[in-house]
Amino acid sequence: MGILLANFAYSQNETDALRYSYLNYNGTARYSGLGGAMGALGADMSAISMNPAGAGRYSRSDFSFTGDVTVARVKATFNGNQAQDLKGNFNISNIGAVFVKPLSIEKPTMWRYYQVGITSSRTNDFHSRTLAEGNNSNSMLDAFSGLLNSEGFDLSSIDNASPFYERLVYDAQLLGYDNTENEFFGWYDPSNPTPIRHVRETVTRGAQYQTDITLSGNYNGKLYVGGSIGFPRIRYNSSTVHTEIFNIDSNIDATYDTKEFSFTEELKTEGNGINAKIGLIYLPVQWLRVGVSLHTPTRYSMNDSYSTAIASRFVADSFDQDFTSDVGGFDYRLITPGRVTASAAFLLKKRGFLTLEYEYVDYGNSTLKEAAAAAAGAYDFDLENSTSESIYRGASIIKAGAEFRVTNNWTVRGGYAFYESPFKEDINSIDASRTNVSGGLGYKNANFSLDFTYLRSATKSQSFMYDPALVPETNMTTAISNFMVTAGFRF
Repeated sequence: MGILLANFAYSQNETDALRYSYLNYNGTARYSGLGGAMGALGADMSAISMNPAGAGRYSRSDFSFTGDVTVARVKATFNGNQAQDLKGNFNISNIGAVFVKPLSIEKPTMWRYYQVGITSSRTNDFHSRTLAEGNNSNSMLDAFSGLLNSEGFDLSSIDNASPFYERLVYDAQLLGYDNTENEFFGWYDPSNPTPIRHVRETVTRGAQYQTDITLSGNYNGKLYVGGSIGFPRIRYNSSTVHTEIFNIDSNIDATYDTKEFSFTEELKTEGNGINAKIGLIYLPVQWLRVGVSLHTPTRYSMNDSYSTAIASRFVADSFDQDFTSDVGGFDYRLITPGRVTASAAFLLKKRGFLTLEYEYVDYGNSTLKEAAAAAAGAYDFDLENSTSESIYRGASIIKAGAEFRVTNNWTVRGGYAFYESPFKEDINSIDASRTNVSGGLGYKNANFSLDFTYLRSATKSQSFMYDPALVPETNMTTAISNFMVTAGFRF
């Protein structure tokens, strides 16, 4: 995912809209091992989250759960310097049950079974740690002072500046004011030829999950239909510490004696939503299965809570300052785009199959709105929504998988998925697509199954530490390794 802009305000913007729309489904080990291309196959707790008709493929009740160990490694390049960091976590990526009821053979109907299922799947993983460091001739203080000057602030109005950003930095004695030029400036010596050391670490935590309640049916073993109501939820936490170290030359006027400062941003986002899905699977011939599904847009109620802190250090340590802002909060709504999928599976007698799936989503349709209980005249997000439309596009997701039965009980499988970049071609300078490669094996008998999968996901992204006019981009390569185990029980 690419982030093109850096803003000094906790605002809900197009970056947030994309974060919660650009999903990376994790689920059962079998689903992930097949690249997620199970829309035409069904009979899997994650597959029915994509195509609810897949629940119709169950002829016995089933319960399964999946444990997932995830390790995210991020390599960041800033101004020619490369750094890397990693973060791991354990999670339950899927848990669910499907209950099957055969229909009475005494009734003249071609409907054989109906199914009721409840599943919970992890649709996004936010756990990561990113370290970027290097030298730059400008400072974040220039961005703060530039914003104050562009908005016409002076010493008489500085109290009205953002208490989370510009005012906090001013109170920490990191901004000065030129009474002659009537403008603010960063409290460091720009004539010092030694570059300013930048170190920035961002730690994110949390995930998106979706709980689906599914109803499906099996018509004559040829047509399977299903629908579901989904209840997605978002939990996202971000902590960013930006540190700058000034190498002070003893021969330079010590008036500008800033040694270093650290600026910390904390964000916690929670959201709960609702959506719906319908789908079908059809078997036109014995060796072919086709499936389609439609996902409505998801409507979220969101809440952000946030705070900042500043620590300034000077040659004369009696001037050192530490300030922490109050905790702010904001309620709003988010609508993420709907999706459509089409899939096909080609059976190789009873020895295995090949499966393909296509998914389309238009990320430009993400919409931010004021909270349902907002007062008249609340912020309308017109700028953020128009920005989403101008930089994001409709994108394809292509998935493929294959499975081969080695013995009566053991199978091996592999999968691949390609997520097209959500950015329009003239917006991002890097390829922000994502690729998933996976492989695994499974054991199954009449009443029990056990599946193992290794999944590797790779993507590139870009961000700026502050104003892009003052600092070069940070380019990041993220590689996520998932080690997954699913246990299933039929009854």
